[in-house]
Amino acid sequence: NGKRYVFPNEKVYFSWYADFSTVTVISSEQMASAQLGGNVTYKPGTRMIKIESDPKVYVVSRGGLLRWVPTEAIATGLYGATWNKKIDDVSVSFFTNYRMGTVIDITEVP
Repeated sequence: NGKRYVFPNEKVYFSWYADFSTVTVISSEQMASAQLGGNVTYKPGTRMIKIESDPKVYVVSRGGLLRWVPTEAIATGLYGATWNKKIDDVSVSFFTNYRMGTVIDITEVP
């Protein structure tokens, strides 16, 4: 859409890309001429996230929609036995890039 988007950190970047091989380098002038579109959120389905001040864990859905994972059984069903190693803390200052959705129900787990 002709806008530039910011990755808040490397963890968010690597949820979308394996490396930097597809990055195109542009001049400072080109960068300055592109309107800022906002921050990039985690790629849906790659990681779960939480904020540092709240123990709730969320799945990231399309468009930065967060869905609370209320039980360990649901987390295990979605991300396997090592689900607790697939959680990243998001700074409170970037948590506003996400919006809240419905709680995940056990019936949605494969």
